[in-house]
Amino acid sequence: MRKSLLILFAFFLTISCSSTSWMRSPSSAENFRIRSFETQTLKNGLIVMWIPDNTLPYVSMQMLVKTGSGQDLPGKEGLAGFTASMLEKGTVSRSAEQIAEDLEQIGADFSVSVEPDYTILKLSSLSFNRDSALDLYRELTLQPSFPAKEINRQRQLVLASLQKLADQPNGFTDYLLPRFLYGAHPYGHEAAGTPRSVRKISRVDLQRFYGTHYTPGNSVLAVVGQYDEAWRKNVIEAFESWKAKPNPGIEIPDFPKWNGLEFLLVDRDDLNQAQIQIGFKGVPRDIPEYMELRAALKVLGESFGSRLFEAIRVQRGLTYHIHAWFDPRLKPGPMGIYTFTRVDKVGETVEETLKTYRQFIKEGVTDKEVAMVKSLMRGQFPRMMETPEALAQQLLILNRYGIPNSYLTNYLADLETINRDKINATIRRYFDPENLRILVYAPRSKAEEPLKKLGRLQVKGYKEFLQ
Repeated sequence: MRKSLLILFAFFLTISCSSTSWMRSPSSAENFRIRSFETQTLKNGLIVMWIPDNTLPYVSMQMLVKTGSGQDLPGKEGLAGFTASMLEKGTVSRSAEQIAEDLEQIGADFSVSVEPDYTILKLSSLSFNRDSALDLYRELTLQPSFPAKEINRQRQLVLASLQKLADQPNGFTDYLLPRFLYGAHPYGHEAAGTPRSVRKISRVDLQRFYGTHYTPGNSVLAVVGQYDEAWRKNVIEAFESWKAKPNPGIEIPDFPKWNGLEFLLVDRDDLNQAQIQIGFKGVPRDIPEYMELRAALKVLGESFGSRLFEAIRVQRGLTYHIHAWFDPRLKPGPMGIYTFTRVDKVGETVEETLKTYRQFIKEGVTDKEVAMVKSLMRGQFPRMMETPEALAQQLLILNRYGIPNSYLTNYLADLETINRDKINATIRRYFDPENLRILVYAPRSKAEEPLKKLGRLQVKGYKEFLQ
C-alpha cells in the first residue's frame, strides 16, 4: 500500500516541481515575488511558518532545531546525529515497528538531516491523512523514548557504515576533512561522529541532549500544503503543549589559526586513484559580500567553463572533475577545492591546482566572467524554490542564520548590483593563497615524494581513522 501511495505522492511532487504558477518571474531589476506565507509565535516560543498550497493534496511539516553536530559534547562526537536518528525508533506509545507500520499505512515519509548548526525533522503525507500525520509527527518530535534495544541497534549500524567509508574514497575524504581543517574545534567532525565517540554515547547522553536542545524556543516549524483552519488549530494545540525551557546554547569559537601550507597524506596502497581536498578558511553566512563570494566561487570552479575546469581538465587532462565549494555557517565554515587524479599525477595535479587558485586571487575575475556568472545565478535562483516545500526549507535556514527574507525577494535586484570590482575586492578579502590544508587519499609509495616537495607533510594510515 505504501509503495502505491508514495508513487502517487512522488507524481504530485513532480507536477509541483514543473509548475511555477505560484511565483512570478520578474525582470532582472525587479524584486522576486515568493509565495505568501504567515509567521506565528506560539505561547511557548515556537515559531510557526504557515505556507498554504492548494494545488496538490499534500501536507508537510518541517521543524528546524537550532542545534546540530557543532553542539556535540567533546568526546561524544556524533551525539546530535545519533539523537535525531533515534526519533523514529520509539515513542512513549509506539515501538519502532509500529512507527514504520503507521508511516506505511498513511503513505508518509519521515526524515532527519543533521548539519553543523541545525537539525531538520520532516514528515510529508497526502492531505487526506493529515490528522494521522500530525499525530505521528507530534509523537516523533516531542515524545521519543530512546529504547535501549534500538540504541544498540542504531549504534551498530553507525559503526558499520563508518567502517565502510574507507571503501568510498570521495565520501571518506569528506569525512576526514573537517578534522584536518578544524582539529578539536566543534566543527571538526561530521555528524556521524567517530567510531570511538559513537561507542561512548549512552542512553542518558541522548536523553539529556534531546531535553536540552529540543525545545520550542530553539525551534522553528514550517507547515506547507493543503489544510483548513480546523487542522491549523490542531497543529497549534499539538505544539503549544510542548513545555518551554531555556536553551543554554554553545558559543562556537572562531576558525583555528594556520601557518603556511600543510599536507595530510592518508595512505592506502590499493588505490588506483588519488582523492584531493584543498581546504581554506571560509566565511560565516551573514557576511554582506555573500552574493559576491558565491559569484567568485562559481567562476573559480563551480561549473563547466570555470577556471579550474579549463586549467586542470581541459588543458592538462589531469582529472575528469574538479570543483570549488563553500559551506558558510554561524562562524567561518570551510571552503575548498575537490578533485581526483591518477596516483602518478598527484604532485602535478596539486601543484597546477594551487597555481590556478593563486592566479585567480591575484588577477580576479573579468567583465566577461561577471556577465556569464550573473546570468548563471539568475537562471539557477528559481530552482531553489521550485516547490513550496523547498521555499519552506530556504526560509527555515535563513531564520537560523538571522538573514532576513528580503534575501530572497531582493535577490535578482541585488544580483544586478554586483560587478567586477566588488567581486575582486571580495576575493582579496576572503581567499587565502598561502594558509591552506591539503588532504590526499592515495598510496604512500606514489604520493609521498611529490607532496613533500610542496609543503609540510604528515602521513597516516587510513585504518587509524576507523578506530
